[in-house]
Amino acid sequence: MNLLFLTQVSNPILAPFAWVMGKILNLIYLLVDKLGIPNIAICIILFTIVMKMLTLPLTIKQQKSAKVSAKMQPEIQAIQEKYRGIDRSDRNAMMRMTEEQQAVYRKYGSSPFGGCLPLILMFIIIFALYNVIYAIPAYVKPVKEMYKPVSSAILDEVEGTEFEETYTKALKEFLTHERLSIRSKSTNKAEKWNENQLIDALSVFSTSAWDHFLNCEPIYKEDKVRETIVLDENFEHWNAFCTSDVFKKIVEGKEDAKKQILRVNSIFGKYSVLDPPGWKLTPMLLIPILSALLQFLQTKLSMAVQKSGDDKKKNATPGAMEGMLKIMPIISGIFCVIFPIGVGLYWVINSAVSIVQQYFINKRLDKISIDDIVAANEAKEAERMKKLGIVSNSNTTSNIARTNTKTISAIAANNNSSNKGKNSDDRKPSQKISDRKKDELSKNAAEGKSNISAIANLFRSDDEEDK
Repeated sequence: MNLLFLTQVSNPILAPFAWVMGKILNLIYLLVDKLGIPNIAICIILFTIVMKMLTLPLTIKQQKSAKVSAKMQPEIQAIQEKYRGIDRSDRNAMMRMTEEQQAVYRKYGSSPFGGCLPLILMFIIIFALYNVIYAIPAYVKPVKEMYKPVSSAILDEVEGTEFEETYTKALKEFLTHERLSIRSKSTNKAEKWNENQLIDALSVFSTSAWDHFLNCEPIYKEDKVRETIVLDENFEHWNAFCTSDVFKKIVEGKEDAKKQILRVNSIFGKYSVLDPPGWKLTPMLLIPILSALLQFLQTKLSMAVQKSGDDKKKNATPGAMEGMLKIMPIISGIFCVIFPIGVGLYWVINSAVSIVQQYFINKRLDKISIDDIVAANEAKEAERMKKLGIVSNSNTTSNIARTNTKTISAIAANNNSSNKGKNSDDRKPSQKISDRKKDELSKNAAEGKSNISAIANLFRSDDEEDK
């Protein structure tokens, strides 16, 4: 069964996001069309700006999480250093390490996955965006209508002829020769295309592909034995189709349709958003150059959030970000040379808007202390627990966590000096946890009673119990 929106995203996760974005893109096109400037490049620019503004709350949340994460990383690393030499099969020791790490996260009102969720959602949105940009006719109805004179002519003219069952193979061969690909899996797998699938194929035509198509150009190869040019048998279906009278009727009078499609897709005057820039020295190379430069500036601004004072040396994240700062702009530039200009244009505008947003986000975050962010996180967590019907002494647990996690770095440093060359069991009594406490913690965990109070007890010395 061929559905009306067969060319739209069918992935159950991406489809809802792509559908909403498609509606937004369609409205933007209708707006610019009324203004007398129906152009896909302009639509992509406006569409990117709108989507960046809509996802701004997610960006701010992710940046706040990054700032909190950068602040607490030294304490997490100190805990990891403290237990570096332990036997991983020691369940009690592993439980202590986990509980101490959880205490740090609770101290800062965060969680191991707190910064990941906004990032994952943003990745889903980005993937959906790419699918919409790659399949604009599937979401923008006026653009889809521009392809129908050609797609309808193909279906009408091949009906009842010898090409009725082979025209799809012929067009697939043509796309292969033109080095063009269709993103829709259903279209690629189909042996006989319907109109939507035909529009899928036509919508990826570059400027040169349209010329070759309308000129009914067969595909030749060099015969080195005869020293002449002969028809390439690897494209026999296309060669038979494009030289037939049926095909000549299809392309007859379609020059106006081609001009309208290219005009709507035009950028820099004579180029199309569907054309890849390539390595030739043309104005289109501005897209890859701008993409690499803006990607560099965007990454550098993002790193500023994670660097703060003394934590700059302790935090391992900036080191990884330094690598991204060098590699990602290069990768971005190369992709923009290979991909259609429309995708590169999206990257350029996306990076430009991101830089502006990041600048103001950094300014705002510089004025907000970590304590304010942590307090806001704690308030949200308390509200969430209240809705779930879970009653907790938030002040007590927060204070315990704040007090105890301050000692982690000192404990780790003391352990490194006193345990060097010794077994982990040779620690000072004040740094040990009694067997009774281990049993108590294990019992609480088994009964689902493990909480911040139990974690706090782990930090108390045995000397206190002996009094």
